[in-house]
Amino acid sequence: LSAAPAAPAAAAAPEAAPAAVALDAATSANTPETKLAPAAQAAAAAPPADGAAAEAGAAFDGGRRLNILMAAAESVPFIKTGGLADVVNDVSRGLAERGHRVTLVMPKYKSLKLDGLPLTRAGHISVPMDGGLHTATLWTTRHAGVDVILIDRPELFQNTKGPYDSGSVYGEDANELRWAFYSSAALEAARAVGFRPDIVHAHDWHAALIPAYLKRVYQGDPFFADTRSVVTIHNIAFQGHYPEDAAARLGFSPREAETGGSLRHKDGINYLKAGLANADAITTVSRTYAREIQDSPAFGMGLEDVLKARARDLTGIVNGVDPALWGPQDDALIARRYGVDDAAAGKAANKADLQRRMGLNVDPDAPIFSVASRLSHQKGIDVVLDAVNLIVGRGGQVVISGAGDPELERRVAEVVKFYSYYGRVAFHTFDEAFVHAVYAASDFLLMPSRFEPCGLSQLIAQRFGTIPIVARTGGLADTVTDLREDPERGDGLFIREAWDGGIWATIDDAYAGHRNPEALAAARRTAMSKDSSWGPALDEYEALFRRLAGAR
Repeated sequence: LSAAPAAPAAAAAPEAAPAAVALDAATSANTPETKLAPAAQAAAAAPPADGAAAEAGAAFDGGRRLNILMAAAESVPFIKTGGLADVVNDVSRGLAERGHRVTLVMPKYKSLKLDGLPLTRAGHISVPMDGGLHTATLWTTRHAGVDVILIDRPELFQNTKGPYDSGSVYGEDANELRWAFYSSAALEAARAVGFRPDIVHAHDWHAALIPAYLKRVYQGDPFFADTRSVVTIHNIAFQGHYPEDAAARLGFSPREAETGGSLRHKDGINYLKAGLANADAITTVSRTYAREIQDSPAFGMGLEDVLKARARDLTGIVNGVDPALWGPQDDALIARRYGVDDAAAGKAANKADLQRRMGLNVDPDAPIFSVASRLSHQKGIDVVLDAVNLIVGRGGQVVISGAGDPELERRVAEVVKFYSYYGRVAFHTFDEAFVHAVYAASDFLLMPSRFEPCGLSQLIAQRFGTIPIVARTGGLADTVTDLREDPERGDGLFIREAWDGGIWATIDDAYAGHRNPEALAAARRTAMSKDSSWGPALDEYEALFRRLAGAR
């Protein structure tokens, strides 16, 4: 870029079943067919057709349709706190589009967004836990080809705003029981509606006890005799670590919490570790991150030895983005739509619009460096703030869209207050609609992450012709090609030694490229022409699931 070189019907519970299932006699056990609201219908964009990896995997089970139970704490459109919700939704409906029967099971939170989707009561389940019998009501609906089961246990989910809230956002005070109950209830919910899963796909630590329950508690249950489990690590920094004595309260043998037990980790039990030890397969969201979390305690966060021991079962599958949602050609949320051939004019119009909206100087020659991120130490927001003076001093502008750590929010506010007088720096709390305008208007996206399992912002930025400036780590290393190293195929810039002033040199190179319209146009064209859809990832998931189902 630089100018210089540079299912079957429900089965009866067995005699020794770990939980009692009670269905309302007046309610059908089958998931009802419901009419989608127009907004939900429009959201169901079809992913690409099956690829070679999926075809190869089909040989293991004759290419039959699989029953896949998708277990996650969040999913679009129901609730979203981060990229996990996008991934769960895209993978679920992508696999459903390929002909598989996918059922998503989630808690029924107080703040759940249904957008007109009707709910049907589908009975109730009872799970023995913490010295008592805990009952939940089941509700079902259907969205974008995916059956959805909502677990309604008001004491655990209705008094919270979302997955991590327990009196305060990201609180831990009731999560020990909440996510153990959810994991066991997810299996009982599948039984209750007669959905016998071939695969349970558990996402992150909230659902990671499901493989442990399958192997250690439900091992003699004929309903799940043919069920295989997969755990996907979206961010290993969050694990669910609790005291050793919790294991027995959650329905496990105390031996599982002792040294050598599958739940044991350090001085207690660890939900994510339990999932990694008991799942039939493990995936994470990029190839480089899969290596990093095995090779270094800095990335493995204490679980690197567990992952090394299961290296043969660990696969990195790079996330995609939904081209129907993220693309300037048909985006109704930006000032002017554009494509590859008119990217310069389109981005100029969107830049002027964002500058006016955010109180920035309307300056077509000022490159906009943006952040669209959770404000956290992991994301390198402190590195961005240290670089603001350089960007502004060179005539650029900075737009930050995000929310998160209170101390970083305070620092961002101080920087914005100092530079807002000059019309050079602006902040907007993260908003799903507003961020479209940020991608469309920006010239460069800043992502100096200390670690990044995959990252979606850089993929979205490329779709909008915004050049990502990223640390060479995790999924960023897998999805960005440096323009200085490969000018023909480059679609971003790597920061060399981000925490030792390296971002400044990369920003200098970005300025040099911005002054070269031909080089900038070529970089935008390459980035916007890149296929970042879910097709390749769905191929890999489908092939993996078929291999597991065929290996029974």
